[in-house]
Amino acid sequence: MLTALIFLMVGGGCKKDSSTPPHTGNPVLSMKMVDAPSAYDAVNVEVIGLEANLGNGWTPLALDNIGVYDLLSFTNGNSLALMNDTVMAPCTISELRLILGTNNTVVVDGITYDLTTPSGQTSGYKVKMDAQPLIAGGVYHLVLDFNTAKSIHETGSGKYMLKPVVTGYLQTSIGSIAGTISPVTGAYYCEATTATDTSGTYINQTDGKFLISAVLPGNYNVKFFPNAGFLEKIVPGVLVVAGQTTQMGTITIE
Repeated sequence: MLTALIFLMVGGGCKKDSSTPPHTGNPVLSMKMVDAPSAYDAVNVEVIGLEANLGNGWTPLALDNIGVYDLLSFTNGNSLALMNDTVMAPCTISELRLILGTNNTVVVDGITYDLTTPSGQTSGYKVKMDAQPLIAGGVYHLVLDFNTAKSIHETGSGKYMLKPVVTGYLQTSIGSIAGTISPVTGAYYCEATTATDTSGTYINQTDGKFLISAVLPGNYNVKFFPNAGFLEKIVPGVLVVAGQTTQMGTITIE
């Protein structure tokens, strides 16, 4: 949704190091946003702020890009930079929260509906994440996974409500699954499942490529949902390792 730079923290907490060149040994932090796909045409969300709890209360993060973003464009390997390699003072980020505006819509079967946000427009929505220490000399890449399927609720009479479900992961603690289907129009969606976790993505209908990002480590069954005229396919035992992309190669859809 944006690119973020952290403001000076009062009392010796985290801060962006604005000197040139940057101080040697300080941690470097970046963040990006991805989305777990959903069955909507578009999910447009207005991002107006991001805050971090650095131990002394909430600190605003200065965003380079604010505005309305279609979250469904951040799937299949695409992402939006939240923060690009920012030099920080050592600290611990215990929580993040996302602040949204009121210009939020969902497109269903070509029709645009308002997305109401009954709470959180002022205080923000909590990002589920473990506390992340930023240690001198470290380079940290955080991934914020916005789950639109779990975030949007139809309330009846053509009304929809937005209750964001966003999870933060250290990139080195998650993996991904990539591959190509043949023929390229054999399937439109693929989904990786375990007993405790499900992740999926739409398949590129031009080149047949797919990338399921933000997948927790484990053994997955990967299911391919066929287009008309093709058969469903399940590939078992796909191992995901933290910090790596599991390459499935070419998957033939009968």
